[in-house]
Amino acid sequence: MKETFFELIRLSIGTGRGVSRQLSVGEWEGMYQIAVQQSLVGICMAGVKRYNDTHKENGEETNVPKQLFFQWLGMTGRIQEYNKRLSQCCADFEQKLAKDGYQSCVLKGQGLAALYGELSALRHPGDIDVWALGEDKELIVWARKTGTLTYYDYHHADLSLYKNAEIELHYRPSLSRNLLRNARLQQWFKKEGKRHIVFKESLGFSVPDYIFNVVLVLNHNFWHLMYEGVGLRQILDLFFVLRSVEEAGEHAEKLRTEVWALITHFRLQRFAEASMWIMKDTLGLEDKYLICQPNESAGRFLLDEIMQSGNFGQYDSRLNKNRYQSRIGLMFSWMKHNFRLFKYYPEDVLWTPIGVLRISLWRRWNVLTE
Repeated sequence: MKETFFELIRLSIGTGRGVSRQLSVGEWEGMYQIAVQQSLVGICMAGVKRYNDTHKENGEETNVPKQLFFQWLGMTGRIQEYNKRLSQCCADFEQKLAKDGYQSCVLKGQGLAALYGELSALRHPGDIDVWALGEDKELIVWARKTGTLTYYDYHHADLSLYKNAEIELHYRPSLSRNLLRNARLQQWFKKEGKRHIVFKESLGFSVPDYIFNVVLVLNHNFWHLMYEGVGLRQILDLFFVLRSVEEAGEHAEKLRTEVWALITHFRLQRFAEASMWIMKDTLGLEDKYLICQPNESAGRFLLDEIMQSGNFGQYDSRLNKNRYQSRIGLMFSWMKHNFRLFKYYPEDVLWTPIGVLRISLWRRWNVLTE
């Protein structure tokens, strides 16, 4: 079933020709459930449509259940509408920040969706993530003045400024529990981040460039792998980021060299190698877009974790569903999860308890009163 699902993904993103066998009604329902678990309902709908069109062109009957097809189609329509609304909110929020003197850009989300081309409206949206260039305490005060601040920590502040569209206002674009990597990341964002922001007229807001996006998405995906789990939606984001280097033309190789130097500096090589195996073997990405040699062993392990955990670990039966009810239970759950990763990422597993403590203490040391 998993291999057939990967065929559907490749058909959806244009790197595969089709599904190699006829599926039963139960199997199609299983495919839909995997798409839900991986937050890829809209993307997979593109593949289902192509599957149906191919069968019609060949004069064959499609065996996709009609009720399931329309359920799938309805969910896809809601995804398209929500994407449109979030993009409007992104442009409006950037203008609000600019009015008060803050340069900003949209991280992940709607910015990455634009890289999906004709599939852009089908990417499953989440929160609006915006990086504002400013000091953390200053931006928390700004967020509080909007009257919609609900939470803040070392990484970002949560705002409910728009209906049904949560905002994460980042003063740090990304982070790591590995405090060595975290220090290097924060230094790079502070010194170099600004020159990697590009305003896109077609979107109406600013986004990171290729180099920034590779660093951001790779570290974001690794953070979630170490935290609770990472899903195929985030891996697919990396796929389209890597392909976006084509816009650089003759400078593409130089950019890949520069981004690999940064990945080495941030000590993300093993995760990058694992990700490249999935890019090539599972998603069908061409070699010319890869940033390093794939590592099959690490890649297979990562793919297995992805398929077991679902989007951000939400469907991982190995995780205690009541882990958030106590801090001790949560820490135990994290460590149990991390133990599985020790073979491939021993340094980061060992850093985790220290990193959790350091990041948690930040908020205790930086409580801002009204």
